Amino acid sequence: MTDTIEAAVASAIQTVLRDTGRGVTSVEEQMLLSADLGLDSLDLAQTVVLLERALGQDPFRTAGGGRTVRTVGDLVAIYRHAAGP
Repeated sequence: MTDTIEAAVASAIQTVLRDTGRGVTSVEEQMLLSADLGLDSLDLAQTVVLLERALGQDPFRTAGGGRTVRTVGDLVAIYRHAAGP
């Protein structure tokens, strides 16, 4: 993961995992949020709050409401789409 959005998503996920007593060495785009990283709906909500603070936007309030988020890459794609070109 190299760009700003990817780095912010990875950092937010790692923060949530660390704050809940779980650790992960790396966060990759193909990883499943639930199965691979162990995130539940509350963890995902906390991740979105951290991303809103870091990136200044919450795409789930606007365009992302109906999109399925299963992987880290899905989450990155939603934020990229919200950021525009």
